[in-house]
Amino acid sequence: MLNQAGPVFARSGFDRATIREICGAANVNVASVAYYFGDKMGLYRSVVAQIRDTRERRFPSPPNLGDVEPEVALVRLIHTMLSRMLKSDPSGWETQLLMREMDHPTVVFQELVNDFFRPVFDQLKSTIVRLIGRGAVDSDFDANAIDESVVEQFALSVVGQCLYYRLGRGVIDVLIPRGRQQESFDIDSLCQHIAAVTLSAAHNASFLHQKRELAPLIEQFKATVGSDVTAHRAESGNPLSSKPNIDK
Repeated sequence: MLNQAGPVFARSGFDRATIREICGAANVNVASVAYYFGDKMGLYRSVVAQIRDTRERRFPSPPNLGDVEPEVALVRLIHTMLSRMLKSDPSGWETQLLMREMDHPTVVFQELVNDFFRPVFDQLKSTIVRLIGRGAVDSDFDANAIDESVVEQFALSVVGQCLYYRLGRGVIDVLIPRGRQQESFDIDSLCQHIAAVTLSAAHNASFLHQKRELAPLIEQFKATVGSDVTAHRAESGNPLSSKPNIDK
């Protein structure tokens, strides 16, 4: 029943999927859902758990990362994430269901994040702290004093790079010729690229200084864009461009 319920949930979403449709696809009595899973949410939770367990079994989290060099740990984590995202779903419905759950979360969402995503995310953060610590050697700042948000943004940047090759597959197919994708966009090549970009930033002792120096440039850009928007509104007669004249 789980294998039949999954595509229905992925296609229709939890709210629109019906027990009757699922049981019809599985060729079982509608009472089977209540008997085995309690209700539709119980069935949905079991489907999500099966996806999670299957991916963890095929591509388990790398063990004992604290015992290896942080560069090695980073490569293993990135390769695991890419494999889970790109190799573990030949049918397509599993990823579709997970993406739908992220866009329209149910009560299962927090469980999914904590059980499936958080362990790798925490390992990634620990690895990045070690990498930044290496980059901080002989520099004028203390890696242990780095704000937690910097580490979180670093980790999410890695996750985002991996995730785009799943979510942006259609865009990539338009932008990158298929032959070059086959030659240079396999999981090993993507892992090398994402790891190299991350290591280049983490090993750069001036990274945090550069980040702070960019703040004025961003403010300058925002001010320029704001001026352009105001001018455009004035030219187009947009009522939001100026205060109304109440004397007219």
